[in-house]
Amino acid sequence: MLYVRGHESVVKSWFALQTFFSFFLCLSVLAQRGYFKDKAFVNYLKYLLYWKEPEYAKYLKYPQCLHMLELLQYEHFRKELVNAQCAKFIDEQQILHWQHYSRKRMRLQQALAEQQQHSNAAGK
Repeated sequence: MLYVRGHESVVKSWFALQTFFSFFLCLSVLAQRGYFKDKAFVNYLKYLLYWKEPEYAKYLKYPQCLHMLELLQYEHFRKELVNAQCAKFIDEQQILHWQHYSRKRMRLQQALAEQQQHSNAAGK
């Protein structure tokens, strides 16, 4: 992947957003095909909760998926994923989350860089 200096965090955020949407699309397809009604599959979703433990969670690249995994533990949520309007609403909420998160993170990174520059200038 080609990164342009200064835009790397934007590209990475966009890639993260696309990855999460792919994940969400997969969940929607699973719901539409009836997998969430299968007790064995629901038990597998419960089993996956071990990823919330710190020794495993530290390896996750997109920890927002843990929140979705938690929501999948609820039968009502699994049933609603079949509804196209509900799935679209969740998708839109994720877009808003990522937009806000990436902007806030960029501001924090800029503030930290400025603070480090001031510290370096004061130390000379």
